[in-house]
Amino acid sequence: MDWSKSKTILIIAFILTNIVLGYNLYINVFRHDTEDIFSDSSINNLNKLLSTKNISINTQIPKDTPSLSTLSIKYEDLNKSDLDSVFKQDGVYKIEDKRIIYNGKSDIDELDISECTSFTKKFLNKYNFDDDTYLKSTIKKQDRIEIIYTGKYKNYFLEESYMKFVFYENKDFSFERLWIVPIEEKKQKKRVIPSVEAIMSAYSQMPKDSVINEIKLGYYFESNNMDIEQGDIGPVWRLKVNNEYIYIKAFDL
Repeated sequence: MDWSKSKTILIIAFILTNIVLGYNLYINVFRHDTEDIFSDSSINNLNKLLSTKNISINTQIPKDTPSLSTLSIKYEDLNKSDLDSVFKQDGVYKIEDKRIIYNGKSDIDELDISECTSFTKKFLNKYNFDDDTYLKSTIKKQDRIEIIYTGKYKNYFLEESYMKFVFYENKDFSFERLWIVPIEEKKQKKRVIPSVEAIMSAYSQMPKDSVINEIKLGYYFESNNMDIEQGDIGPVWRLKVNNEYIYIKAFDL
């Protein structure tokens, strides 16, 4: 018997066996973890935890745990001559810290959320600002209405990429745009943490008697440096708690 040849065969068989066992172990553990964390008992345990602070969930708990990568982004390039041709003489605008700030007159009949939202859609369409956007929030205050759109990358929100409208009783309105441009996805992908884990991570940040109104997955760029040319951002879970937002990093570091 050729011992060298037999040894080689045994080594190859051992490696193949380990690969198969490792694959099966990974699949079984992953499936167990995914099913377990969204099981009735797990959700009941989450509700018990939240109940200690009288926190309720008024939205669906997402069960998707996709594999995502970090995203390279940059701020939108603002060119005054281009904006002059966009806005023409329709209103007054300026560029400040990469933001477009515009002031004009609306044609709304009354300070109503539905009417103001309709106006924003026409405005964004008129100036070609309506691509890759989500309507994030509409807020009615005593003397004004605020409507905020956020950026979008594929099916995920992209913040702090935003457009904000503020409407007043006298038909004055302001528009502010700070926009982020996606450049490329990194090749390496990683599975995000489940939404249940994100809720538990946010527990300490939520005050008593809170209501979770939204749980959504997206990207979040937090930077106070407007001179940055390019940066990388990772996915986050966004929880709307009452009227505030909590962001939880979606990669398990």
